[in-house]
Amino acid sequence: MPIRMSGMASGLDPRLVDQLVEAEKIPIKTAKTRKEKFVSEKKEMDKLNTHLTDLDGTLNSLKARADFFKMKVESSHPDIIDGICKTDAMVGSYEFEVRGLARADKQLAYGWPDKDKTAVGFGYMEIERDDKGSFDLEIDPGSTLQDVAQKINDLDAGVRAMVINTKYNPDSYRLLVISETSGQEAKIKIDEDTTFLEFKNQVAGQNLDVLFEDVPVTDVDNQLDELVDGVTFNIKRSEPGTRVQVSINYDIDKTVEGIKSFVEKYNQVSVFIHDQYQENPQTGKRGLLSGESSIKTVMRGLQSVIGDTRKSGGKFQTLADIGITTDPKSGNLKLDEAKVKSSLSEDYEGVAKLFIRGREAAGLADNMASKLKQLRDPTSGAVKSRTKALENIIKSQDEDIEKRERNMVMKEEGIRRRFSALEGQIANLQSQGSMFQGKGASLGTISGGTASPQGGGDGQT
Repeated sequence: MPIRMSGMASGLDPRLVDQLVEAEKIPIKTAKTRKEKFVSEKKEMDKLNTHLTDLDGTLNSLKARADFFKMKVESSHPDIIDGICKTDAMVGSYEFEVRGLARADKQLAYGWPDKDKTAVGFGYMEIERDDKGSFDLEIDPGSTLQDVAQKINDLDAGVRAMVINTKYNPDSYRLLVISETSGQEAKIKIDEDTTFLEFKNQVAGQNLDVLFEDVPVTDVDNQLDELVDGVTFNIKRSEPGTRVQVSINYDIDKTVEGIKSFVEKYNQVSVFIHDQYQENPQTGKRGLLSGESSIKTVMRGLQSVIGDTRKSGGKFQTLADIGITTDPKSGNLKLDEAKVKSSLSEDYEGVAKLFIRGREAAGLADNMASKLKQLRDPTSGAVKSRTKALENIIKSQDEDIEKRERNMVMKEEGIRRRFSALEGQIANLQSQGSMFQGKGASLGTISGGTASPQGGGDGQT
């Protein structure tokens, strides 16, 4: 507990002790300032590491063929047929004619006045689906349409039931039973027995009927995923007599998006490092990392990958060949989007070989990923090792500051204790001085009073 002096009646300036304490704290403040510099440097290294992580993330769409290749389905009648494709789909064009859609079988019961009040007949009902077998259903006395629908849904017989309100009077409520899958093999048969629920076939289940390159093709649903490898065709409606042209092509726009993302994240790293060496016009100082060799190592490593030339045949050997050049002043990449798209249109495979991993050599994206892994290696990487070193320095600084502050508490107590004692001594001396002054004044008064009567006596004589 620091000792506080009250008033300093001794005449000592009460600010003197605080000034001495503050002077003793100067080494602590200096240590904290030094630590803050290292903390700021670490924050900058963390920013750099984040930029490198973001750059690494863009490479996931460029490293392998399955990552780089973007394919799309183009249809002359997308309202009739469209599709989706995987990266391994082959480029090609195909002709379709949709003559009939696959449909689910639907059975509709005759009307009832309500869904949850009027009882239907009770007894047994048999529901059969050609591909799942038959199921017996017992209808209890007093059951309503809603109860029957619930019973059917609880069967797990491959059908679903619902009560619909047609609003056609007088008996607007009807029980609709629908096959859960489409196709001829999923037809429903209902024997209503004694329930008084008479059904009619509202929609007959049927298979898809398509001509593919003039070859009849069928399926139980409206998707065709085994015609062309890597492609799923979605059939939306039938249009007999209409020929639909469907093409599988490279999706150049999506491919460019991936390349642009790579260039953008690369430039974020480049700009960050470049800015570290620029002098602030207001402070006249450069960035906190301007003296760090690690950021030079990072930039040289990334630039070495960008400038690498493929040792393979073909027109495109470098990024510059497809429209991505390096600014000699800033080191940033400049992307000519029109040229990149033109290069992809001319030779998609050739452009892809620049980036993707091949049999003979790793592509640019794979090399860049390897370089980033090396730079961020926890033990030997330029970025991670420097970050770790800064963390250790900051930890050491914290320990030193904590030790200094503990010592400062004891030192401040000693200073205040000594000054308190000094104030007491001075106050004591002042008290003694005042006492002597008082005695001296008393003696002087006594001496003056004795002389006066003697003088008066002599005068009388």
